[in-house]
Amino acid sequence: MYFHYARAYLLIAVPITAVGWWTVYQRGAAAFGLTLFLKLFSLAVGLWWLRRRQGRVIFFYRNIGYRERDLLLRTAVADLLVWSFGVVVLLQPMG
Repeated sequence: MYFHYARAYLLIAVPITAVGWWTVYQRGAAAFGLTLFLKLFSLAVGLWWLRRRQGRVIFFYRNIGYRERDLLLRTAVADLLVWSFGVVVLLQPMG
């Protein structure tokens, strides 16, 4: 159910995550701060956009027992976990 709610957010999250991973891959740990800022900014904008876009259908989720805050929080945590996992893998020393 959470994926159905956040499906539109993937339009923002996937390209930003890919750009962040590519930047970290190209520049290494020096790009971590920049990509973290980019990810957090896109996360805030994306969640604002998602909340505004899904505002018309939030009653459906409320009727089946989901709170909007929980939906947004789980979307944000999942996005940051995927991004963080990729960055950690890219920053591991190859050897």
